[in-house]
Amino acid sequence: MKVEVGNLPFFKLSSNQDLILFLIKKELQGTKFTKELDRIGFDHSLFCIDLGVVILSLMGFDNRSDDLWGWYYRVMDSYADKVDLYDTRTAHELALDFYLELRTQLRSEK
Repeated sequence: MKVEVGNLPFFKLSSNQDLILFLIKKELQGTKFTKELDRIGFDHSLFCIDLGVVILSLMGFDNRSDDLWGWYYRVMDSYADKVDLYDTRTAHELALDFYLELRTQLRSEK
C-alpha cells in the first residue's frame, strides 16, 4: 500500500515506512489541533485521535512500557508545538524527524 498525496508519495520509502510517516504526520497535526482547541477553551476530548499504538507497533516496539509512553508523548508534544496547520511541508519534515527519533529509541531498547 502506497500512501499518496495526489500522485506523489510522501517520502518515496518502502510502503511500511511511508505508512508510518503518514500516521506520524496525522498524529502531529491532530495533537496540534487539539492543543489549539484547548487553548481557545473548547473541550478537545472529542477530537483526540491517538495513533501511538499503531505507530509504535508498526515501528517494532514490542514492549510498550509506561516509560516509553511517557517519552513518546513528551516528544510528540514537542514536535506538535512546531507544526503549522497551514503548512503541510513542515508537517512532512517534522514527521520524518520524529520517525528518526523513534528509530533511535527503538535501537536503544534492543
